[in-house]
Amino acid sequence: MERINALEGQEVSLGPLLTLRDGWEVMLDDFPWDDRQFDNYADARGGGFFAMALGEDELPAGASFDYGRAWALWDFARHCSDGGMRQSAFGRCSELVNRLPSPDFDRSGRPLSILCKLMVRDVSKGQLTADLYNPASAGRIIWHGITGR
Repeated sequence: MERINALEGQEVSLGPLLTLRDGWEVMLDDFPWDDRQFDNYADARGGGFFAMALGEDELPAGASFDYGRAWALWDFARHCSDGGMRQSAFGRCSELVNRLPSPDFDRSGRPLSILCKLMVRDVSKGQLTADLYNPASAGRIIWHGITGR
């Protein structure tokens, strides 16, 4: 808290960081979550993370915000030990991704587009990839990182 107070004293915008923190705090809620808890988590964690990654002072808008929400749900599903919660999070992620246009970030947003490409691949397959860190995935990530394709 001391460091946050020091940053506030320097007039650094902490909105996205504090929003991200709110998303992590939702994870302290008992399972199973209701719609409101999933929404609060996705909005805060995804929106806060994408805003910080894009260097924005406020939460992103439009597709960027929705991709942030979907990413938070996908990441939650990848790491959740509760099968029902994992499936619910991935289902919500899939619903969001299926109604969004292809991710379109400029070069500065390339790290986010890499995460989105991995997420979209899982959604298109209808399941979470067991091992994201295999040679084929690494090759696609490197290629996308260099070319944006």
